[in-house]
Amino acid sequence: MKFAPASLFAPLALLASPATAQVVVDNDLLERDLTILAADDMEGREAGTRGHERAAGYVAGRMAALGLEPAGDNGTYFQHVPLRTYSAAESGNTISIEGMDALVPEVDFVVRGGPQVQSGTVTAPLVFVGYALDMPGYDSFEGVDLEGAIAVRVRGGPVSLNSEEAAHFQSSTNQRLSDRGAIGVLTLFTPSMAETFGWDWLVGYLSHSSSMTWIGPDGMAFSQGPNIAGSGYLSEDISRALLDGQQFDFDDLAAAEESDVASLPSFALDRSATITFASEFDDIDSPNVIGMIPGSDPALADEYVVLTAHLDHVGIQPTEEVGDDEIFNGALDNAVGVASMLEVSRLLMETPAARPFLVVALTAEEKGLIGSSYHARNQGLATGQIIANVNLDMPVVTYDFQDVVAFGAERSTLYPAVRSAAEEYGLTLSPDPQPEQGFFTRSDQYSYVIAGIPAVYLDLGFANGGEVAQAVVFSEHYHQPSDEIGLIDFGGLARFTGVNYLIARNVGNMAERPAWLPGDFFGMTFGGAPAAPAE
Repeated sequence: MKFAPASLFAPLALLASPATAQVVVDNDLLERDLTILAADDMEGREAGTRGHERAAGYVAGRMAALGLEPAGDNGTYFQHVPLRTYSAAESGNTISIEGMDALVPEVDFVVRGGPQVQSGTVTAPLVFVGYALDMPGYDSFEGVDLEGAIAVRVRGGPVSLNSEEAAHFQSSTNQRLSDRGAIGVLTLFTPSMAETFGWDWLVGYLSHSSSMTWIGPDGMAFSQGPNIAGSGYLSEDISRALLDGQQFDFDDLAAAEESDVASLPSFALDRSATITFASEFDDIDSPNVIGMIPGSDPALADEYVVLTAHLDHVGIQPTEEVGDDEIFNGALDNAVGVASMLEVSRLLMETPAARPFLVVALTAEEKGLIGSSYHARNQGLATGQIIANVNLDMPVVTYDFQDVVAFGAERSTLYPAVRSAAEEYGLTLSPDPQPEQGFFTRSDQYSYVIAGIPAVYLDLGFANGGEVAQAVVFSEHYHQPSDEIGLIDFGGLARFTGVNYLIARNVGNMAERPAWLPGDFFGMTFGGAPAAPAE
């Protein structure tokens, strides 16, 4: 892979002129939109609820008032996203392994089905595939046959992996296994996993939580691993027993994790297993809200920049105590992003960029980037295509920020457009202060990256007390009822909105179509936009 040279991250000179000299942001509109979207009557804006429907209606009304053209379904602002929620049924989930005593549910194992088949049974030979990776210099699938097999894998990967790449490989495991013919997956619970979360927590989470995906125009629920019917996790004791007597046993695995060994062997286990799964399905509908801003250059009319922010939050979560605040208003997460996006839209309507813009308030980000995944694959354009994404998600505008971080910008030719915007606004463009978090793959821009589209996600940096301010928000207010508008520094929100407008404007006016830099991991993995020429 190729990153931008360190010189690109040199601190930018602060400009003497105030932010209002560059962009005249309407603070009253920003505060009104944010106040309305984070109000109690929006009921936390959970995807598929009346609160989210009400918020979507408000955003559509604002788009109409600003003059954006409707770009949803059937001449409306709404792109309806069919959603499927799936969770483990109370009974009917079992695992049996050839040559082993009967296994006890939620003690020895936990099972989850997929979104396409509600119940069934998979019996197949077991094949150990280590980290289930396929990358230059590391192939977990060499010498083994997964066709019609149940893959046995280890969560994680070599420490040498860049954190963003590691996050990609972790989230796409089932796709790699399905592509090679696996029909089931068993994950071993290892000492490394135990350092992250306990077995009891994992069992409770997988047994009682739900997952969500979208249903495509063909009526099939989307799955990265459509061949994978049933999955399960095995406890540490059962994981140890399963590898007992093999060429690479559990002690070898634990030692490899501790010593950061770069590769694990792959081999058939010479025994079979049966996974029986049963799920509860609930199909609902929730909209993305989409408006279009025409560009000023007819020659670029087919090259759309998509500006995104997720509208949904986590809704209402009842407690047993009378008088508790049960509404999770999500002011920072992500009413701030939507309000900022609407103001950026107003500014773009006043002075259109060369390229057209799609402005999308996304549903179901909190459920796993579902609304953006649907939109990236179902763009709804009669002609043309999306060529870049600028995403806004939960900027912690609670302090006087002095620097910004542009996740993903250094991977493509978007970087100069972002750097210029930060410089014009008198802000330092800082490198990622928490690379181990892999933020580039954790918000909606990643859905567009998977579709081959260069993307950038702007956040605030750690300068001028930012590290402490952000830590307070994530430790005390993230996904809590206390995430309310009283936390917001509206002056900071106006500055954040102004620099986002400049980024959007710059991308819309780029002389050449945005492209991945040569050798970039995501550009090579997902292709899409052509690679930029080497310098």
